[in-house]
Amino acid sequence: MRTLRIIHTLSCHAEGEVGDVIIDGVEPPPGRTVAEMRDFIEADGRLRSFMLNEPRSGVFRHVNLLVPPTHPDADAGFIIMEPEYTPLMSGSNSIGVSKVLLDSGILPMTEPVTRLTLEALGGLIHVRADCRDGNRLRARQAVAIEPGKIDRSPTGTSVSARMALLHAGGDMTDTAVYEAVSIIDSCFE
Repeated sequence: MRTLRIIHTLSCHAEGEVGDVIIDGVEPPPGRTVAEMRDFIEADGRLRSFMLNEPRSGVFRHVNLLVPPTHPDADAGFIIMEPEYTPLMSGSNSIGVSKVLLDSGILPMTEPVTRLTLEALGGLIHVRADCRDGNRLRARQAVAIEPGKIDRSPTGTSVSARMALLHAGGDMTDTAVYEAVSIIDSCFE
């Protein structure tokens, strides 16, 4: 068998929900902005189909494509590919991309806190990777995602929304730790 194309991915999951990251082997799609690059990926469909459909994958997996950022404040850009479409934003995919960027050394990690800015189609995502302990809030949650499945990770999008509401209501400080628990008992802090 002869290999015609090699795509390097780092396997990543958000405490259950798969969100692998393509780090090499795919040229950035044409476009001056992340939105234009995403539109190309969506319309073309070949990369998403290759990475997310049988026999290599299935509805359980998401794949993120790292792209050069187009916003001057962003450290990295990414496009989320799910089996049915390429969504604007995903909290759990943002967490996975951040982890891959820092753990792989693509972006430098500084302890005890690393701050970076990601560019997704939905806008800039300000990330704080924190290695310290603090006050802990804990809750169980689940999110339904297309094509009709329950997200196995504690999710990032709903965690962000819940934390914003807790903070706005005075129930969470800027330094507090929130622990989200999924339907399979995996956790995000």
